[in-house]
Amino acid sequence: MADSDETSDMFKEILVALDHSHHSRAALELAASMAELMQAKIHGVFVRDDQWLRISNITSLAEIDELTGNISPIGSNSVMQEIRNLEKTIQEYFEFVSRRHQLSHTWSSVQGSVAEKVIEASKSSDIITIGSRGRSHIKSRKIGSTALSILQTADKPVLILQERHSLGPPVVVFDGSQRSLSGLRFASDIAEKNETRLFIIDISKAFPSNKNGRTDLHDELKSTVSSEILELDEPDMGRFLLMVNKLQGGLLILPKNDRFTNRKVIGHTLDSADSPVLLAV
Repeated sequence: MADSDETSDMFKEILVALDHSHHSRAALELAASMAELMQAKIHGVFVRDDQWLRISNITSLAEIDELTGNISPIGSNSVMQEIRNLEKTIQEYFEFVSRRHQLSHTWSSVQGSVAEKVIEASKSSDIITIGSRGRSHIKSRKIGSTALSILQTADKPVLILQERHSLGPPVVVFDGSQRSLSGLRFASDIAEKNETRLFIIDISKAFPSNKNGRTDLHDELKSTVSSEILELDEPDMGRFLLMVNKLQGGLLILPKNDRFTNRKVIGHTLDSADSPVLLAV
């Protein structure tokens, strides 16, 4: 059994990308809880989306007064002031949550493409935490295009969630790869610190990793953590999602690979897990 303490410093700084959606607020709450548990710092980033600035330059843009019905043009200065007000509100809430959890915290705001700027801001962080979609995104989709882009291109672990933000018993998916091993170590650390059970879905036979450096699952289990292993022998994604749904863990951890970063698969996974999902690298 592996009792290494090497995961204790796995995450020293957690980046949380913030906007005005409730998914983003849930991401902040979870990032703060995780930072407190792992004794990590937290960094909030707000991106002034280039699309907002392009919209502000539309000459026909106008607003209607709800009381008088008067129509008045909206200038770029008005739009920029609204963005500044929004940023101030989000930053104040970020600082409130950080102080409530007694966290060391920093803040930055930048302008540009949201996905690109979030990834750029994550260079000094160990994990990216994001909401699954913004307020205005198509409701039928579980994950927005910006979140999906970050998920697919970031070279860091990405924690993505909708509204639920507890850190209950973790469920980790193991396929024999080094990324799933990294996820297993983090899940074990979370279970140990939270004094909860650890559930492992072993898909190494059903969906074996084609990467080198495969590791035996049993050699990596901590003796200090109570764990339960469920095996999936056949490559049946429907059965896999059923297992995820049945376990209803507090955090689902997957290896970050093409299988689990596909829009359709990650959407179904978020739906089945009804919990935060961490893609481990």
